[in-house]
Amino acid sequence: MSTHVSVSPEHFSLVEYDAERIAAVAREVAALVGLTNPIEIEIDERTPLAKMSAVVAAPSSDATITLRLESGALEDMKNLTTFDEAHARRSLGRVMLRSSDRLRDDFADAPADLDMTNVQNASWDAYCGGRLERLGLEPIQQQYRYDFRNRFGFTDDVDAVFDRLWASEDLGWHDLPT
Repeated sequence: MSTHVSVSPEHFSLVEYDAERIAAVAREVAALVGLTNPIEIEIDERTPLAKMSAVVAAPSSDATITLRLESGALEDMKNLTTFDEAHARRSLGRVMLRSSDRLRDDFADAPADLDMTNVQNASWDAYCGGRLERLGLEPIQQQYRYDFRNRFGFTDDVDAVFDRLWASEDLGWHDLPT
């Protein structure tokens, strides 16, 4: 069964995006991640930034997941205001993995996305990045590693922690360095 996905706005005026195409990509990514919850995607086309957040209504398989994305999270970096399917897959994958994590009891203590510190974000992103890679979504590991180093330091020990997070498959919130 395909996950129900809605996208707003239904028609874009500032960016060259198609809500139907975004919904189709989101359904494909949800299937890869294993999410069956209904998903509402809200895109702020007024900003080229790439901030993303997710709100999970309740930790259950039928709770609605709301994904809030700024348009840059879906944008082709070489053709601004144009949709980039590969970038969208990676962005949606990362925020869907976080949503999937939030459905688990061992992430119940995780703060809301918009309340997390940069350190908490970098840590959870590193954990998500490795899983994205194993799903075939081709995240750029060096970008994740650089962000992680900026938050934790540029040392061999920090790189070892990053490598552990990147390679991990079943961590809980309290397993992430924060």
